[in-house]
Amino acid sequence: MRFLIFVFTIGTFILTQGQNVFTNFEDTLCLENFNDNTTKKFPQKFNSLELSIIENGNYRINRIETTGRSIVYLKENESISSFELKTSLKFSKSPNVSTGGIIFHSQSNPNRALFFEINNERKFRVTKLFNQQSKILSGEPKFQGWVKNTSIEKSGTNTLTIRTDKGYSDFFVNGNYIHTIYDIQLPEGRIGLFAGSESEIIIDNFLLKTKRKKENVLGISTDNKENKDESNVEFQEVILIFKAKIDKQQTTISTLQKEVDKYRGMLNYDTTLVSRASFLESENKVLSFKLDSTTQALNQNQNRLAYLESIKEDVEKGSNGDLVLNLTSILAELKKENKSLKREQVAYKNKNEQLKEDNKILLREIDRLKSTIEPQN
Repeated sequence: MRFLIFVFTIGTFILTQGQNVFTNFEDTLCLENFNDNTTKKFPQKFNSLELSIIENGNYRINRIETTGRSIVYLKENESISSFELKTSLKFSKSPNVSTGGIIFHSQSNPNRALFFEINNERKFRVTKLFNQQSKILSGEPKFQGWVKNTSIEKSGTNTLTIRTDKGYSDFFVNGNYIHTIYDIQLPEGRIGLFAGSESEIIIDNFLLKTKRKKENVLGISTDNKENKDESNVEFQEVILIFKAKIDKQQTTISTLQKEVDKYRGMLNYDTTLVSRASFLESENKVLSFKLDSTTQALNQNQNRLAYLESIKEDVEKGSNGDLVLNLTSILAELKKENKSLKREQVAYKNKNEQLKEDNKILLREIDRLKSTIEPQN
């Protein structure tokens, strides 16, 4: 009996190390290629901690903060249990270890979720957040659950796939099976993407399939194909015409949004130039005042020097040698002071001229940007 129990345990262990989800997921719930930045399937964020934006046919998630994760959820479904999710992910170049991946079966109050992530050191791990505590579901605790796998590309694009059904979840990287977990505490929840601390990931596509039936794009049930008549075909054609018009309008909106973002950035640059010009103008005034004061002191010393030199000439014609020596010493000090004032005058003058040139350049740049922005408004 003990031998049979031992064999059963070993067999169960071996089976759990292989694939366990063989369900056919045929219905496409979400297909996103990120070619349109007006899409409402994923949010776009801009703040000091994180950034998520659609650009150049990709979805970019950047976690700027040194702690935590930046998570974005798919908006179309609040909760889903069985599914197949496939997405392509790559890391931006960084000297630090970058991490990112998929969050699924995510629940709130309290926060609970499963995380499948990879890093740019060709490692993966699966973790579970339950009642504010993180649990490792892969690898060893001494490595924090990270497992080295040669299927993972270090600098290229990695295709991540999750297939989950009836508590089992199989994980694949670039088409190669790498891990399986079994969890019944989190049977369903939301799906999303995330980037780890100080990490930036770029998502190329997002494909989510389920095994439940759904209506097709035109709103006509796929189970009633045999009941389609001529009027339904005409109705579909009308809908397709409207859909083509909507797609064209969305393309126009996308182009205009890019222009708005461009000129918004130029407006911020314009504001910086105005602030810089204001600072240079105030500094220019201060230096002009110093230059005027130095010039005034220089003129006074020049007048005094001329006066003393005339006295020296008169005294040298007389017989008082000591007075001549004293005056000579005074004249030497005045000349030294005069030279110092001249040097200061030249320095202030040069700095003042440079500030004036900088000020002119900034003012011209401000006028150019204003002339560019005003026609767009």
